[in-house]
Amino acid sequence: MCKKNIFKAKTAMAVEDQPSKKSGKAKAVVDQPPKDRNNNGENNSTGASGVDVDATRPLLPLFYESPQPLHNVRHAGKGLRKSSNFGFARTAHAVVLHTQEFRLAAASYPIVFAADDTAMPLAILGIRDGENLFIDEDGQWAPGAYVPAYVRRYPFATGHGAAADEQILYLDEDSELIVDCAGDPAAEPLFVDGEPSKRTAEIREFCAAFQQQTPITQAFIEEIKRRDLLASKDIRLDLPAGGSQQVTGLRIIEEEKFDALPDEAILEWRHRGWLPLVYWHWLSMDNFLRLLQRGGG
Repeated sequence: MCKKNIFKAKTAMAVEDQPSKKSGKAKAVVDQPPKDRNNNGENNSTGASGVDVDATRPLLPLFYESPQPLHNVRHAGKGLRKSSNFGFARTAHAVVLHTQEFRLAAASYPIVFAADDTAMPLAILGIRDGENLFIDEDGQWAPGAYVPAYVRRYPFATGHGAAADEQILYLDEDSELIVDCAGDPAAEPLFVDGEPSKRTAEIREFCAAFQQQTPITQAFIEEIKRRDLLASKDIRLDLPAGGSQQVTGLRIIEEEKFDALPDEAILEWRHRGWLPLVYWHWLSMDNFLRLLQRGGG
């Protein structure tokens, strides 16, 4: 039997930066080109949830290699490849979810909570490290399966600007989804006549909406942590080809502890819309068997 914990704190998603109370919409920078941000751990936060995939380098969000503020001079002539391709997520065995995604995600993935202090909700995409069972050879996501918002927003993200209350839009300059418009006429330009394009405005709105969900998700996480509802869970899966795989390091909401909550807590959870989150989380655990059916054995 193969036993491996692929959800250790080292590889668990870190909590996204909370937007400032005064922050409004994230914006693309229309100004002089910013200085290059170095990769020594300073000024490279995109405000995104991340995975420390390599302990020898600074913590960067999952998928992002070179996040930089989107800038009308630095990124003039750049565009977003029009055809969708999720090849960048091919080795992601888990990604973060916000609570508003639980209902849709629960139909496709097991939803668990990270093993580190963040306890972020995770959609499990594969039962082995570096395995995403929902992306085919052409980089297309499995038809009918919900694509997590964290994946859909790449290669963009929101982050803090120079001022504490400033939110700006970042992009990963190393992403294959960012191309030169001159070489790809079908690409959607990021700037038109030095101003953010309509597509950039749509991206900005999506990224801002994603980040605005962070405090809502964190409120739910803090409540289940405060009530000590999380418990470690190992999943033993019998592989079709023989043998078994034990996935460890998962955390779930323990049913007995939840059932012991006082009535006033249940009433508060109902008012705050948290009760369905628990039920969707529990129902989603059946998806571990579906992962095997997708080729996890």
